[in-house]
Amino acid sequence: MKSKLTIYNILPLILFSLIIMVSGYVLYEVKKKPSNQNVINSQLIGKKVPQIKIEKLKFVKKKIKNEILNFNKYTNKFYAVNFYASWCAPCRVEAPIIEELSNIIPIVGIAYKDKVQNTKKFLDDYGNPYDQIGLDTLGKIAIEWGVYGVPETFIINANGKIIYRHAGPLLYNVFQNEVLPLIRRK
Repeated sequence: MKSKLTIYNILPLILFSLIIMVSGYVLYEVKKKPSNQNVINSQLIGKKVPQIKIEKLKFVKKKIKNEILNFNKYTNKFYAVNFYASWCAPCRVEAPIIEELSNIIPIVGIAYKDKVQNTKKFLDDYGNPYDQIGLDTLGKIAIEWGVYGVPETFIINANGKIIYRHAGPLLYNVFQNEVLPLIRRK
């Protein structure tokens, strides 16, 4: 018996071959492009720091109400903003690097969804590298900054524009290869 070769018999083979060729091309093109998987693009890069009132943390018996962080004191200076929390394990890992960064530029800390007493204990245990500390008890400030989670660090240039964002713990290789070159260019 002779079987007839019809288009319906070879159509699955043609479609399968076409899918394999397209997939191979896509994978080839993706592999050609360099990618940095740790970089999360921010809509704030190149823009001024969000103008939001952020309650300032003071370690006294009673919190001082209505005192807000003052970003104007950094006019014409590079500085960093670091979102962290006492309950955040990666924040503990990055603490020595944040301390080292604070020896180069001022750092504003934003305590994200944290209690004052827990923040104080965290700073007592891991050091306080912050020039000022703000409270973000509800997480609304982090939303304005586009924070995905803690820790996150932003570098702000002398013009008050955000020039860099690092999501996740700031580790030594990132500090050396990405953050320091930005600061040294100032």
